[in-house]
Amino acid sequence: MPLTPEFGPRQEAAARRLLLLVALRTARSEGLGILQVWQSCGQQQARADMHALHSQGTEAIRMIGAVDAAAEGLSDPDAGWE
Repeated sequence: MPLTPEFGPRQEAAARRLLLLVALRTARSEGLGILQVWQSCGQQQARADMHALHSQGTEAIRMIGAVDAAAEGLSDPDAGWE
């Protein structure tokens, strides 16, 4: 009996979908954090604003990209907390 399970195409597709969903959730959480800081608001307000921006998804993606580009090469001040 093998020590690792055998994966077929269905399992691989499910794993890829899971990775995509985790990546999307991470991006959403980053966007909420950015809104909270930029607007000095709480999580609920940031969620409401993000929901309002949902129809303007391109702008939200641009905003996250701009923040990521500005942070490139800088050390993460929160890295030592984990």
